[in-house]
Amino acid sequence: MRRSIKSFGVFLVAASLVAVWSSAGAMAATSARGLKGNASGGALEQIAAKSPLQGPKGTGLTRGVTSTQIKVGCVTQVADFPGYAAGIQARFARANKTGINGRKIDLIPCKEDGTSAQTDLQNVQELVSQNNVFAMLGISDELTPASTNYLNNNQVPTIGWFNPGFCTNRWGFSWNGCVLDAALPKGAIAHGSVQGNLASTFIKASGMPASKVRLAVLAENSPAGAAAISSYKAAFGAAGAQVVSLINTFPANYAAGDVTPYVQQVLAANPNIILFSTSFAGIATLAGSLKAAGYKGIIGDFETYVPGLLASSAALAGALSGEYVNTQIVPQEENTPWTKQEVKDLTAIGQPAQLSFGASLGYASAELLVEMLQAAGKNLNTKTFDQAVNGGKFVAFASIKGGPGKLDWPAAHILASDCAAVLKTVGTGYKVVVPYACYQSTGLF
Repeated sequence: MRRSIKSFGVFLVAASLVAVWSSAGAMAATSARGLKGNASGGALEQIAAKSPLQGPKGTGLTRGVTSTQIKVGCVTQVADFPGYAAGIQARFARANKTGINGRKIDLIPCKEDGTSAQTDLQNVQELVSQNNVFAMLGISDELTPASTNYLNNNQVPTIGWFNPGFCTNRWGFSWNGCVLDAALPKGAIAHGSVQGNLASTFIKASGMPASKVRLAVLAENSPAGAAAISSYKAAFGAAGAQVVSLINTFPANYAAGDVTPYVQQVLAANPNIILFSTSFAGIATLAGSLKAAGYKGIIGDFETYVPGLLASSAALAGALSGEYVNTQIVPQEENTPWTKQEVKDLTAIGQPAQLSFGASLGYASAELLVEMLQAAGKNLNTKTFDQAVNGGKFVAFASIKGGPGKLDWPAAHILASDCAAVLKTVGTGYKVVVPYACYQSTGLF
């Protein structure tokens, strides 16, 4: 989990500060302080649903569509997201048993970009111009604007997660909405919001009233770390907690070394919740050092829920023992109808029954595309797809029990679903402390 672990942990926090705007502009926003909602409803959703999208409207292209099949492409980083392709294949295999409006999905084997933005771009261009795919699924640190803009301009529905291309683009769709504020056009922002799950989940895990919480944040020394600081401050402040220390001087590329000065600096503020936005290696080292220094409060992050990883390293499991982690995917430990179906679909194609991080991301993305294709109807083309999905009446995951949060489109191009769970590392496994749920984002003006 080389780069994805680092990118996920650092940028998920930065991504919380999701900006939304309306054609009415900043004047309308300034009088709306305190608006709440997320991509499934509320005042923020109503404004986001009216926001302009970037990219052409569907013109009726039938590239990759025949009377019997729909061609779909895939690009990923296999080393960073193991299981991603299997998750996609598992959901598509079930869909193909009955077909989608008389068609079956023809999945082109996932292409590897080798952590190269240029290779990623070449892959998506080849899938569109040579393989003639109708839609794409992609997850990669290298799925840069060059790739997503190409797909957007060519009317290719692209399903993924946590990437600038899945915010504001008409043809970019994330399975949990827009969670990356850096994607939103500067100068076009009328107002912004912060996701409630960032603070509410950890406050619930602590068992304390928000007013008793004393939060300290240690982030890496990078633009993402600075953004993380702002996001935590806003989220916990909106929840009524005290923010006692915000530090973003931790080395951005930490691999090893003495962390005592950072631990001492954090503990000096006497916090009872400490959250990290650093590399995976940094979290493990810092957590161990904090416990060695006698700290008894909550230690939390956004990246150490990686099923199977703790069992592979006794040292790592020891360092992270008692760590709390916020995860946007529905954890297998909850054993919901959604996770049971995912396990069933994976085993049906000969895959392990354990829900890896990558497999869960691929499965959720595939589910979203299946629902969108179903909504577009039998006369499938880019126009009918655009009208069905971006026309204001499509809601994803609406009938799923125990799965990802509902998404109203097109609002989800702008807002996140704001859903998460918190687990605690226990031995070589995880215990659900705060079950997966969706929260209220809060307007910041």
